[in-house]
Amino acid sequence: MNLGEQILSDLVTALKELYPNIEVENTKNKLSTVLSVYYIQRAELGEFHPDLEDKIKLFISAKKLEGLSSITLDNYLLELSMFADIVKKKA
Repeated sequence: MNLGEQILSDLVTALKELYPNIEVENTKNKLSTVLSVYYIQRAELGEFHPDLEDKIKLFISAKKLEGLSSITLDNYLLELSMFADIVKKKA
């Protein structure tokens, strides 16, 4: 079973638990149509936003180009770094 089929199966199973009378094939076909326009990649266990630090650096660089003060940039960096640490923690 490929990743797309696995995702579809997992979604339909979850929906079936919530709505026992759901039409499985109809739901599977509709979800397949909706999901077909997305690129979905499985995240490894423990992997949370692997490029988050790069995105933070890019954000800070953009704000620096906008002319924000160094104090504001430092505060943004501090807040976003604390956020990144929280997001990376396993639940």
